[in-house]
Amino acid sequence: MMATLRPTTAAAVLLAIAGAMVLPSAVAAQRPTRSGPPADAPRFMVNTFRSPDAKTGVDAAEELRERLQQMWSRTVLVIPKASIDANLEASGFDPNAPVDAVTARLLAQQLRAEEYLEGTITRDGSGYRVESRLMLTRDRDLAQPLPVATGSIRDAVNQIARSLNDARKQLDEEKRCNNSLRGNNAQQAISHARAAIQEYPQSTVGRLCLARAMIALKAPNDSIIAVTAKVVEIDPKNKPALELLGQAYKTAGNMDKAVEVWTELLALDPQNVRLQQQYAEELARSGKANLAKPIIARALSANPGDPGLMRLNFLILLANRDWKDATAAGEELARIDTSASDTAFFDRLAKAYASDSQPQKAAEVTARAVAKFPNNATLWSLHSQLLRSAGQTQQAVDAARRAVSINAKVEHGYLRLAQAQVDLGATDSALISLRHAVQNGEDASLVGQILLVQGNQLYRSATQSKNRTDFQKAVEVLTLSDSLAPSPSGAFLLGVSAFNVADIALRENERAKNCDNARLAEQMLAVAQINIPKGAQVDRNAAGQLMSAMQQYNPAVEAQLRRYCR
Repeated sequence: MMATLRPTTAAAVLLAIAGAMVLPSAVAAQRPTRSGPPADAPRFMVNTFRSPDAKTGVDAAEELRERLQQMWSRTVLVIPKASIDANLEASGFDPNAPVDAVTARLLAQQLRAEEYLEGTITRDGSGYRVESRLMLTRDRDLAQPLPVATGSIRDAVNQIARSLNDARKQLDEEKRCNNSLRGNNAQQAISHARAAIQEYPQSTVGRLCLARAMIALKAPNDSIIAVTAKVVEIDPKNKPALELLGQAYKTAGNMDKAVEVWTELLALDPQNVRLQQQYAEELARSGKANLAKPIIARALSANPGDPGLMRLNFLILLANRDWKDATAAGEELARIDTSASDTAFFDRLAKAYASDSQPQKAAEVTARAVAKFPNNATLWSLHSQLLRSAGQTQQAVDAARRAVSINAKVEHGYLRLAQAQVDLGATDSALISLRHAVQNGEDASLVGQILLVQGNQLYRSATQSKNRTDFQKAVEVLTLSDSLAPSPSGAFLLGVSAFNVADIALRENERAKNCDNARLAEQMLAVAQINIPKGAQVDRNAAGQLMSAMQQYNPAVEAQLRRYCR
């Protein structure tokens, strides 16, 4: 999708084109007839001040230019208003109106100004109040706020000029710091940064370079936090400092403070979609996703239908466990942007419906998923799980078989097949599937725990039916469970089930009088004698009674073996 070009951005692009044509004549127009700064002197630009009264903004900026020209007559070239106006007019801008931040930097680049000043002038009683910032052209986020100036326009201009003179003292060392960082000499960069701060104690750009050098040297987070927090104290709107501070808090494990800083950062630029996406994702991952909801809601309100924001909104709602809104957001995203419906999307949307107690809707989502990705074993396995939750057991078996036929090692494939088979009463098939599950990499202890639960259910059913075959099924399942995940409770349950098989086999054989029953009783009694002591801690009284009873059963078993197994 092609991004919409905002009017100010479009004008800035025109400025880049027009500037190349206008600059030569503008430079020629400003050639001094008197002595001035040398040709290689730094160039400085003053933008028209923002003001409720357009004339005041123009007049204040021009008076500052004149004051700076007097003060820096032999050291800095202050770009005349005529040169600025010529470039602005060529690009369709009103030269008497302040420009936006992007265009201001581009204008400074065209006029080869290394630094420029932005300011806002407002009425303050009988005088004026001016808030201004020294900007470094190489990076529009590098700014040095100046002290607030008050009084008449002339008084305010004189205060700004003095403040500028002081603030610029740090720039040579700050530039050396930046160059050292580029040269991978972080230790030297720190020395230059500290020198910049010494030159101008309220330095923000020097401290930013210091922080970046400290990060490069992997300095302690507390040190980085101290430096960046000082920048934010001086300049609460300093985006680079807020970014570094938030990251330092995150790295230090202080997520509450990190979230606080990220929220301040996002509030500074509510129209910056990239920033919103980046930090809303950070908020979601931080476990503070509830704080990201209003942020992304504002972004969507300003950019309705933006697929990237819609996807982010979906993820944040999922992180918040806001299932109803998440499913609605997911369905809308799939409608607006069909490319968003990848395998991960279907997985998330289906699980959101399942978490919202809508298993039928969840199964409908996975049905759409396997229709779009018919050879994806993971989706077929999930489809099986959700069909089973929706009560469609046979369809769940079929889906699980499809999953393992595509990839026998698909996560939980055979496990889900076995669970659906158990629901259908196909215990023998379920045992085979569980053996395949372990053979294909499923966690043996997990399979063992599932078998223990199933074995317990079979045992309880057998105690109701009093049927020997039902107890034998419990023994079969519990034997496999014990081999995969031994436990006292599993051993005790196995032993008790085996004892019941032996007891019933002996009683039935009083009438049947055959060797098979006697052999079965002998085998099950041995299983009981081994396993009941292993699980005795589960119920010591019951274990003691059973062990005592088994001593009385041994003679009866031996007698039947002698009588019927000749």
